[in-house]
Amino acid sequence: MTQMAGATAQQTHDFPALRGIQGGRACYTIMCPLRLIPKLFTYDDSSLPPEQRAQRAINPGRIPEITDYLTQNAENYILPAITASLDQEAEFVPSGKDLVPLVGELRIPRDARLLINDGQHRRAAIERAVTKKKELGHDSIPVLLFIDEGLKRSQQMFADLNRHAIRPSTSLNTFFDKRDAASTLARCVMQEVPCFRELTEVEKSSLPLKSRKLFTLSAIKNASWRFLEKRKRDVANGDEHTQCIAFWSGVCQVMPDWQEAMENISLPMQLRQGSIHAHGVFLQALAVACASLRHEVPGYEPDWYAARLMSLMDENWQRSNPEWEGRCLRDGRISKSHTSVELLASYLKLRLGIPLSDEQRGLEENYSR
Repeated sequence: MTQMAGATAQQTHDFPALRGIQGGRACYTIMCPLRLIPKLFTYDDSSLPPEQRAQRAINPGRIPEITDYLTQNAENYILPAITASLDQEAEFVPSGKDLVPLVGELRIPRDARLLINDGQHRRAAIERAVTKKKELGHDSIPVLLFIDEGLKRSQQMFADLNRHAIRPSTSLNTFFDKRDAASTLARCVMQEVPCFRELTEVEKSSLPLKSRKLFTLSAIKNASWRFLEKRKRDVANGDEHTQCIAFWSGVCQVMPDWQEAMENISLPMQLRQGSIHAHGVFLQALAVACASLRHEVPGYEPDWYAARLMSLMDENWQRSNPEWEGRCLRDGRISKSHTSVELLASYLKLRLGIPLSDEQRGLEENYSR
């Protein structure tokens, strides 16, 4: 903390900084200790109407997830920069004549208001995380600062910051994410089950028309987690991995179309266009239908699952089969809704002689009316 020169001495927060220019305006990059983030940075009141705010309203559901990520990975987390605006000028003091004049010290008046343009959920999560795990307060996060030019400029900044933001696909996140238990399970299943190893798309969560793949990694992730009857924050042990691999390996044995698709590069596209068993809704429904079989199988035997599911080999999976309309098809188009998954799962249970849940029994009654 220093005092700025002038008629009236002013207390400041001082940060080593880099000065730059974007769009003809000065901007500054600082590294801010996490413990200071809640004190220095504010965000618009989410109760205000959109025309009076400079960013999206806070989604409370996102904050615990980011908080848990920080506290549970305190030694190897990564946080992207926060972007904020200063409501008054700050003094930039270059380090020296012989150095690049863009390197120096930024002196921010202590009474300045720093409004977050991008990163309000990070700010809220940091506040909670530092309270739970005080040592995080000594870590730092990069902050990109602009001089505030009013609400209209701040709103435009938010729009510009998010204009070209593209989230990676769920499948690619699943492929790269080593922390998430469901993602780890999905990669393991894909690598160990021959049909999945050859026919799974790992970069996209929806398959292009002419793709040579049948499934997406995100669909395998969701279906495998449903098979194990897991919730979002649950974990899966090695035995459960083996169990899941055995199940899907057995399924592959009773799906001759999947086996043929590994050899015939044009067949995946035909199957996706003309059948239901080449879509994520089928994987989920089959996982839901067969989850209870985990408690019946002696050991981890793919052949046991194959024998138990043998009746599926005689099923007509073509979209033209009127049985699918209203279950997993809506006007001939695949439906991925929860109801569609449950209706298809109940049909598969009936075919396999597996008792329906109360919810599925109710859905079947409504479907049959």
